Amino acid sequence: MFESLVEDDLSDEASPVSRLIPALAEDFEVSADGRRYLFRLRQGVRFHDGTPFDAEAAKFNLERMWNPAAPQFSGVAADYNRIGVEAISELRVRDMHELEVELKEPFPEFLRYMTQEDAPGAQVFISPTALSKFGNDGIGDRAPGTGPFRFGRRFATDHGSGVDLVRNDDYWGGTPYLDGLQFVPLPDMDERTRALVDGEIDLAYGLDGADLAELADRGFVVRSGPVPYVWYFIFNMDDPYLSDRRVRHAIAHGFNRQRLSDTLFGGQTRPASGMLPPASPSFDPDFEDPYLYDPEKARALLAEAGVPGDWTLKITFAVAGSAQLRPLEICRHLASDLGKVGLKVELAPHADWIAYCNEWRSGMPGDIGMSEMSWGMSCDVWLDQVLHSRNLSPKGFNAGHFADPNVDNLLDRARTELNEEARIGLYRSAHARIMEELPVLPVVTVHSGTVVHHPRVRGFKYPKQNWHCFHRVWFSDN
Repeated sequence: MFESLVEDDLSDEASPVSRLIPALAEDFEVSADGRRYLFRLRQGVRFHDGTPFDAEAAKFNLERMWNPAAPQFSGVAADYNRIGVEAISELRVRDMHELEVELKEPFPEFLRYMTQEDAPGAQVFISPTALSKFGNDGIGDRAPGTGPFRFGRRFATDHGSGVDLVRNDDYWGGTPYLDGLQFVPLPDMDERTRALVDGEIDLAYGLDGADLAELADRGFVVRSGPVPYVWYFIFNMDDPYLSDRRVRHAIAHGFNRQRLSDTLFGGQTRPASGMLPPASPSFDPDFEDPYLYDPEKARALLAEAGVPGDWTLKITFAVAGSAQLRPLEICRHLASDLGKVGLKVELAPHADWIAYCNEWRSGMPGDIGMSEMSWGMSCDVWLDQVLHSRNLSPKGFNAGHFADPNVDNLLDRARTELNEEARIGLYRSAHARIMEELPVLPVVTVHSGTVVHHPRVRGFKYPKQNWHCFHRVWFSDN
């Protein structure tokens, strides 16, 4: 429904990291010092309500996320897009189709971050006419974008709201092939699988752990390949025992993540070697997992740290949610493994994903030792977002309150480094330090089962990204 100035090329299935291509900006220039971006905007684009998209509309939207003095400013939009817009110092309309953005300092990932749909927001554009009419509180289901599909209706299902999208016949990139899309929430993986097999749905997300071989034998198309995603635990660094690095290392060595991947997901996942996910620019395929399963070492570290036998580790998680795999089963595997090395574990599940995310974002309460999340980006500033001390919850997404001056320094230098090779080196150095300190425990990455669809679905592309384009998808009659 919505678009950025640039977007990922979601038709490119070959590139190891998704490429950026022009979208609402048909081209752009970046100054040599990396501080000024001149966007030449695509002409003839209209929002779904007919409002023209031009430089004033673009400035209006960016000010909504960036400028607290603007009448349309939204604290929610600003919060969701803070990492991407906090570097902006000035916005200038050069003419109707040229917008200049000046940054306070170089931020070479400025363009890539604006495309990150789960960053947790993306710098996408909505109609100023609609926003002025309905306001930030009323714009929700009324927000006209510029994309190939527009909002149709929200409808009730057994598991919450479903959504109908309708084809945008006036889309600047050409009329979509499909009349529309319908999104139906099915939290249970077995129910999603059955709905796909019975023909109730055409495409399913999150079938990691299903019998993919059987689905393939039935003719369904199983998409495979690395995506910028990692399922991980966060340690509460304020806990008196977990603040001891030896205890965190013991938990890592006491968790058999290879067995988890093999038994729970049938090898469709891979044990995560670190917090830089596959298909991110600085991912290092040669980085070796420093915490292979070693229960004897785990016991020794716990004894060395003086962890009492009556201490209980409390773990909180959501039972379902966006790309959550099978959290309850993962946590049960962890609890079982840690029991074998002498740690007591209490599981504290949350039934509602949104409520869980809101609580998680506020930071872990004192009685919680670990929480879980699945995330990852094709943008390396992701490490900054979840592990830099300036992003401690509730301001940011460093939910475990990890603070390390060495990591902060490396991430600060990487954020402004214009040379790509040097920037990757800095991010990898920060990552090595993070994995040594281990404020988070990466568990698995996904390889197969993220998307499975009926063979009649044609034109669907599976880039190395966490989101997909349906603009040129169609149904085959054969």
